[in-house]
Amino acid sequence: MIRPTKPKAEKTSIGTKAAKLAQDTAAALNQGASTIAQTRNTITDNINAVTSSVGAVAGGVSAVTSAITTGKAQAAGAVIDAKQASATNYGATQHRTEIVPATDVYGGLAIPELDFNGMIPTDFLNPNIATTATEDQLTAGLENYAGATRAQKLYQAGFNYIAEVGKTKQAMHKAQASVIKGATEGIKVQQEIVRFDRQNIELQTDGVKLEQSAEKLNQEGIKLLGLQKETTQITRKIEAIELKRDAEIKAVEMQTQMIIQKYLVETMS
Repeated sequence: MIRPTKPKAEKTSIGTKAAKLAQDTAAALNQGASTIAQTRNTITDNINAVTSSVGAVAGGVSAVTSAITTGKAQAAGAVIDAKQASATNYGATQHRTEIVPATDVYGGLAIPELDFNGMIPTDFLNPNIATTATEDQLTAGLENYAGATRAQKLYQAGFNYIAEVGKTKQAMHKAQASVIKGATEGIKVQQEIVRFDRQNIELQTDGVKLEQSAEKLNQEGIKLLGLQKETTQITRKIEAIELKRDAEIKAVEMQTQMIIQKYLVETMS
């Protein structure tokens, strides 16, 4: 902690001390009034700075909104870039960024070094510390640190808001993917319904074909029955012809016998 220097105690008379005390009081009052005026001006400047920072954050929000609006086009471009990267073998060793090990433990930030030995007095009764600050320096420094801290809080709020926007965008894409999957499943259900109806139609078609085949079977059965009857009739006709021929042959044979018998009788007489 920076402490203001204190004047060394001196042995003076009571009157001198009173006069000096009055002078110090007047100087302190004047310095206090000046400090208050400076503080008021600093507060006004900080308010203006905060207003400007808020406007900058609003502009950043508008930019983020515009980025979200063009997200789909960027996504499409990313897909094309990914395809091109795959086509050109982007994963090959010659296309990779060279990895350089980090050696700066502070990540590039310059942190000032302090001489703590010079801050410790060697004589507590008569301290002589080189690092000191006046009241004006203390007030101005604290105001500067306070304003810078408020600016850092605005930066943090802006980045936190952008992070929330990113989360919202992720949630939106997840919701879109879920809706697309739901619509896809709905289309699959409709396809299954169409397949079901088509199978029913094919079943009915097969039933009609079965009836047609049954009718054809009946027709062929009728034809077969007719052919069978025709075969029977032909058989009977042939048999009748054969019987007629047999009868004619027998009649001829009988006539022949009668003629022979008559000839023999006539011969014997």
